[in-house]
Amino acid sequence: MTTEPLQGTAGELFHVTGDAVVIVDGCDVVAWSPGAASLFGISRDEALAPGAKPLAEHLETLLDLPADGAATRMPLAPYGVLEVRHRIVGPHHLVLMRDVSAEVRRSEGLRAMSRLSRGLLAEDEPGVAAVLQTVASEAKAMTGAAFSALMLLREGTTDETSHFAYDAPRDLFPEQTPRFAGLFAVPIRTRSAVRLADIRDSAAGVGLPGRHPAIGPLCAVPLVAGADVLGVLAIASPQGARPFDAVDEELLVDLAGHAAVAVRWAQGAEREEARARMRAEVLSTARHDIQTPLGAGKGYTNLLINSRDRMSLEQIQTALQALKQCFDRIHDFTERLLMDEQLDVGGTEPQWATVELTPMLAEVVQDAAVVTGRADAVAVRSGPDAPQALAGDPGMVREVVENLVGNALKHAGHAGPITVTVRREAGFVRLDVRDQGPGIADTDQAVIFERWSRSDVTRQSGTAGFGLGLSIVKRLVTAHGGAVGVSSRLGEGATFWVTFPAEQPGPRPAALT
Repeated sequence: MTTEPLQGTAGELFHVTGDAVVIVDGCDVVAWSPGAASLFGISRDEALAPGAKPLAEHLETLLDLPADGAATRMPLAPYGVLEVRHRIVGPHHLVLMRDVSAEVRRSEGLRAMSRLSRGLLAEDEPGVAAVLQTVASEAKAMTGAAFSALMLLREGTTDETSHFAYDAPRDLFPEQTPRFAGLFAVPIRTRSAVRLADIRDSAAGVGLPGRHPAIGPLCAVPLVAGADVLGVLAIASPQGARPFDAVDEELLVDLAGHAAVAVRWAQGAEREEARARMRAEVLSTARHDIQTPLGAGKGYTNLLINSRDRMSLEQIQTALQALKQCFDRIHDFTERLLMDEQLDVGGTEPQWATVELTPMLAEVVQDAAVVTGRADAVAVRSGPDAPQALAGDPGMVREVVENLVGNALKHAGHAGPITVTVRREAGFVRLDVRDQGPGIADTDQAVIFERWSRSDVTRQSGTAGFGLGLSIVKRLVTAHGGAVGVSSRLGEGATFWVTFPAEQPGPRPAALT
């Protein structure tokens, strides 16, 4: 093949492909495409200059490949992983090369994520902290980053951290858990991946969380589960390191998606484990609490059977009253369990009606006075504009209010009167039950409406109960489309609140057939 036909053939080939094309005659490079100039950073003039030996350290390896035109993937330092095709055309070697480093990284990353998901969602699932550490380390390895970190939001907040995991030298991070400030705040607000430039351009990105390594390339993505943002996964490298590219961001976004599922799974497993522990503890306490009135009841029964003839009327009345109290305590326990079982089996479907608040609350106040022996045990506070009625199932609404008031009396009735406040809130009626007791810790507030949940203060005080009352309240209120909540600080009492619709909901539209 002469030089002129070669140049014509090369020109046609250069025109139809953007791959790197190199034509070699013996040991000399005689054609160098624009794609080669782009891939290797060597211009055509430099490559074809007299005495030039572009790719000299790699040519022998490239020309030793089978000359059948089949694609071979091979690392070619420092250019990455190339897909190489080799053919012999007359006296010339034709080598076509394409950079597939991104494809290889994407493929390897997806395979790694598949293995990771199987491990994280295995039957013997790890806890949340273990999941976060595994994901943080995988993010660093997958992208070649120098540092990685994963932070989870505390439920119900947008800037407080519940968990923090990282893969980096310990001295680069603060002892205390950082808050979602600065670079960690932006992905939470935008719900999208961000780079350092995005953070610099955002008002929320001012400031960094605690001590930190000098920031060079950086990419941070949110962990999104449905409508919720759970936290942020971030990778970073020192200044001057390779910038993170679109493949890194794509892998990080996919990894964050897998992490969100695994975190939800681990959180559910931890909650279930905690509920199981609580249930075991509560049932153990309940066995003791039921045995006490049973034992006392048997004692009073035997006393009446064996000694009634020698007892005065006053002594008999006292024994009968004590026996009734034993039955009342057992009745309270069983009612809670039966209500919980009923809600599980039959669900909660309100029978809608208008619930007049004044007479219902007056009955609750009167009942509390009888139980406690104090006329001022419960007080109702309603302003002149307070609603007089709400929409709901009268029995269920009464059950909710009695549960909240009874709970307050049991745990804080000794500390002062319980206050019930009624007010309007948008299209709902809100009832607040305020006590002046010991208060509730933040950690207990997060789970207090869960079944079998009892606060530390309750457990330490030895107060009887199954930890079902507030979970029943939540299910009854939710069935009405309302909401429940608690506001408390240790040593400052607690306010439990619920909302019910002010008006009955309209009829549901008929199902399409």
